[in-house]
Amino acid sequence: MQKSELEILKTSSLFRGMSDADINWLLSDERSVIRHFPKGAFIFKELDRPGQVYVLLDGKVVIAKGTLSGKRILITRIEQSGEMFGEVYAFLGKACYPMYAEAAEDTSVLIVDNDIFFGEDVCQPRAVQKMRNNLLTVFANKAYRMNQKLRVLGGGVIREKIACFLVEQQDKEGRINSSFSREEMADYLNVARPSLSRELGKMQKEGIISLKRRQIQIKDQKRLEEYL
Repeated sequence: MQKSELEILKTSSLFRGMSDADINWLLSDERSVIRHFPKGAFIFKELDRPGQVYVLLDGKVVIAKGTLSGKRILITRIEQSGEMFGEVYAFLGKACYPMYAEAAEDTSVLIVDNDIFFGEDVCQPRAVQKMRNNLLTVFANKAYRMNQKLRVLGGGVIREKIACFLVEQQDKEGRINSSFSREEMADYLNVARPSLSRELGKMQKEGIISLKRRQIQIKDQKRLEEYL
């Protein structure tokens, strides 16, 4: 790992405003552990009991759900070091996860037991209070992103879904530098990959977008937004 755990965690929203001493205390606490997962390993599975907060240190994680027919529905990808996942379910009191987290490559994760956020006997109450406050902001951002995805999935036909996705993901120059492969994008939009590829190809022929590997450039913003 090129960066130390301390350097990475200082960039995480969970540890915003915390001192090096506070973070080092957490790393040494028995209620937190750093684990390494090889590519393809499950970090947690559907039906596992929630109770931990996860922070990505290195690697990539896919959050997805399996259907009874064996299809995978992609929920999101965790790729930024310091990014959290699983935190909502750690505090919902649910009996099990409704999705799974899988290492998309060799991955290192800090796992924090949610017991650390409760109780009267913590030896670092200021650090714990900081993490509690930071979690409130994290939950608010998570709700906002979920609303964005619901808007994307709420599109009727496949072109409307694609248009919502592209508008949400584009930068100021109309570029979408998505880390999603076409298969992952299809899973995210809950459409068949051949159908997605055909529709993207049609949109390119119509001059609405241009495609170059994983990068998509919006060429005609007005026409794209007609499908919103």
